[in-house]
Amino acid sequence: MVSIEEALKIAEEHDLDLVEVSPQSSPPICKLMDYEKYRYQQLKKEQEQKKKSKQREIKSIRLSLRIEDHDLAVKLRQAEKFLKKGHKVKVFLILKGREMAYAEKGLAIINNFTSSLQPLIKNQEGPKKERNIIQIILNPR
Repeated sequence: MVSIEEALKIAEEHDLDLVEVSPQSSPPICKLMDYEKYRYQQLKKEQEQKKKSKQREIKSIRLSLRIEDHDLAVKLRQAEKFLKKGHKVKVFLILKGREMAYAEKGLAIINNFTSSLQPLIKNQEGPKKERNIIQIILNPR
């Protein structure tokens, strides 16, 4: 055990910093180190971890009440591509004007869309209807 004055003197002689590692212990534990170098190394480690972590986005696919079969097939292929890459997919359908009276048809379109993607998605809640938007978020397996 070294007194604080002695530790500061030793740190000054070796051109290092006295860093308190564990303030809760009795007596507090300190360490001699180059603090700027330590901070730089920590920053590099954090940047490396961010680089290695996989960024997942929520991709959006917009459907319409009057969507044709071929257009629906194109949207399905797009959703498959997103799900295979590991992204979440938000599928939504906006009802405009008189289409509001046909919300059941919109729900049927979204349910048909999700049933086609069933092998690629986890179990999820059913579609939600908020005012004029019907939406569902699909999670990849």
